[in-house]
Amino acid sequence: MKFMMFLLLMILASAMAVVHAKYRSRMLFAEVQRIEQELEGYEVEWGLLQLEQNTWAEHSRIEGLARSKLGMALPSRNAITYVKP
Repeated sequence: MKFMMFLLLMILASAMAVVHAKYRSRMLFAEVQRIEQELEGYEVEWGLLQLEQNTWAEHSRIEGLARSKLGMALPSRNAITYVKP
């Protein structure tokens, strides 16, 4: 009879361990899913930031700002001095 009670307790303990392992597995899977969604959001934001950087660094925009805000202009051909090495 004691052996049967021991086996019953071991079966119950095993069942509880399986339930706990399954619960933990589900919690970890949910966390992985959340982190993957967060990563995807960061990747989208990174792409948008790269587009913004490319827009701000366009040659025509820089040239336009140099002309309008700094009063810069391309020199004439006669004003350019070439230096040979």
